[in-house]
Amino acid sequence: MIRTRALRPAVLTVLTVAALAVTAAPAPVGVPPEVRAKAAGLFAALEDIRAGYVRSRLAGPGGSGPAPGSRRLTFSEAELNAYAACRLEDEGDPYVKAVVLKLLAGDRIEGRVAVDLGKPQASGLVPQKQDLLFAARVETKEGKIRINMDTLYLGTQAISPAFVDIIIGVVAKLQGLEPTSLKDWYDLPRGVLRLESRPGQVVVIY
Repeated sequence: MIRTRALRPAVLTVLTVAALAVTAAPAPVGVPPEVRAKAAGLFAALEDIRAGYVRSRLAGPGGSGPAPGSRRLTFSEAELNAYAACRLEDEGDPYVKAVVLKLLAGDRIEGRVAVDLGKPQASGLVPQKQDLLFAARVETKEGKIRINMDTLYLGTQAISPAFVDIIIGVVAKLQGLEPTSLKDWYDLPRGVLRLESRPGQVVVIY
């Protein structure tokens, strides 16, 4: 049985591709105009997909319209990274300072997450400021997403997913949130069924 969760700011520390795995919201105003412009198409598309999903649910089984999963939209790596920057600004996450993703073939990704815990009591576990580097495979189905980590590095030190779960727990505690895990499934935006990655591109299937 799949256990799902809504994406919380703390989990952005490690689940960076889940920049897409949150409900779409208006682009915030605190990022540079060129970044907002780059992300605008993805924000608009997710809002249109959400609105279409709501209309189809209201229409019921007999309603007309394209079959779920029959439509696709493709966005560039630059657009996804701009979207991630906007989402970080929108969430106001005090610990995750930057997210950079590289999209590869076969639903594989690489990424860097700049983390600043900013709390002296956490310094005994991990450095206050550090980069989390990873390579992973993205698994999506039925409107859910999960990240299967291949390699993880905190700075230059290789770490295990179990240790990252500890980090997530620390960040969640600092933020007063429920702890999450790398093994959890997360909800994609409403109406989005799956994602596919290609070199430099993400495909949104809805």
